[in-house]
Amino acid sequence: MKNRAVFLLGVLTLFVLASCNTLYNTKTIDIEIVEPSTMTIAPKFKNIAIQYNNVNCSPNEYLNQYEEFGTQKTENENSDSIASHVYFENFISELNNQAFFDTVITLNERNYSTIRIVDTIDYTPYFREDSATRVSMTAEQINVLNSGYFLQANTSSVRPKSDTLIIHPQFGLYRPDQLENIRNNTGTDLLLSLDYFGASDGRYYHRELEIGSEQAINWTQWSFYDLIDMKYLLAYSKLDTVKWMEYSPGIKNADDVLPPRTDAIYNAAEISAENFALTIVPHWVQVQRMYYSSGHVELQQADELIQNAQWLDVAELWRKQLYNKNKKIVAKCMYNLGLACEMGGDLEAALAWVVKSYHIFGPKNELHAENCMEYIRLLSTRQADMKLLEKQFGR
Repeated sequence: MKNRAVFLLGVLTLFVLASCNTLYNTKTIDIEIVEPSTMTIAPKFKNIAIQYNNVNCSPNEYLNQYEEFGTQKTENENSDSIASHVYFENFISELNNQAFFDTVITLNERNYSTIRIVDTIDYTPYFREDSATRVSMTAEQINVLNSGYFLQANTSSVRPKSDTLIIHPQFGLYRPDQLENIRNNTGTDLLLSLDYFGASDGRYYHRELEIGSEQAINWTQWSFYDLIDMKYLLAYSKLDTVKWMEYSPGIKNADDVLPPRTDAIYNAAEISAENFALTIVPHWVQVQRMYYSSGHVELQQADELIQNAQWLDVAELWRKQLYNKNKKIVAKCMYNLGLACEMGGDLEAALAWVVKSYHIFGPKNELHAENCMEYIRLLSTRQADMKLLEKQFGR
């Protein structure tokens, strides 16, 4: 009799615990959403031309030096020149994948192997201490100044150059007639020019941590030209670092477990290119969303419906439980209806359902409150992103 009482008490305890933990039963799904670009390109630019215009195509006396586990070495392959083409091709590929622009036209590359960049612009009037005689710079002149300074500071060729290109005071590396020819021959309204690509790298060993690391740093400069109004819109310089780290009991092992040097350089170029493409255009990303699962008889179909993307059907299942006497089931279904509304594109309704779900228990149920607040933050961010996306798509 005593054993039976203990058994019944154990079963009762299990039921109580199951009831208390019903809001712990969660699952996640992967969904795709559109994120806005960090850089907003005006909606009037629908047809773009892209040109490989890399002035750093010859071996660079600084960038051809690299460290190999404490030893300074000099390369002969001019790997960053190869990496620059990997970068350029992957950038175009990613732009085409996102299909934001109506047309993307690749122009013939310009060859700077024998050309050095010369800046003959007199900037004295723009930097006079006397504010009364100081001349203000236009946006185009600021772009030329920034571009010219960057290019000359970071281009130091091992070989002497026999020709020169004098920086144009309004358009930098281009002349007005060249930009007009691009516009007239291609019908494009925006030019993206890759003016500089450089890669530096090194392999290191950290004895105390027993970790081998390899990093590649990509230096790029892009120029954006408005071919409709013939303006130098932006000189944009960017630095990207891609790093690999592996546990290693010694340098020899680190050499084995880290990627080969040139593989790392080219792979880093691919990564940097794809990241920059996603910086300038809206893009699809995969994210995770949580929902509450349930062993309730009438809700057992939900998982299968979700896997089959039958959101209207699963939303109907959840709606039927909104008057259930069990508040935990109501809270779960309200939260889940927020997900269904997000999948249907109604972020305002999604936010309203999650807020209602939160207020079933408020802060008393800490786990559920945290789940709701996190989802509210995500939905609020998406609402702000949608407003930005409307501007970026010109709606």
